[in-house]
Amino acid sequence: MLAKINLLQLGTALLGPHTNQVVANLNDHCLRIAVNEDNQYPWHSHPDSDELFVVLNGHLRLELVDGSCIDLYPQDCYCVPRGVVYRTQALGRTVNLCYELATATTVFV
Repeated sequence: MLAKINLLQLGTALLGPHTNQVVANLNDHCLRIAVNEDNQYPWHSHPDSDELFVVLNGHLRLELVDGSCIDLYPQDCYCVPRGVVYRTQALGRTVNLCYELATATTVFV
């Protein structure tokens, strides 16, 4: 990445009910931006990578397989440890960042 990127502007420009793209790579990790609108991602885990969520706009709910929920709002972050089964739910339009291994494996349940 050799150009400056404004994450708020990028999040505003991305459209659709679910968009997820790599913004930058750093060593063996990547920074992704995700835009979701009133949708729920399937139950899954990443056996080889933690995943850090940072919410820029909206309300993102992380549901863990143990029944607990973590509600994230702008400027909130939460790290899902590797191997934990979870799903995300966008309540309205949500823009968030994800930081994980670039080669992270996703296992759907």
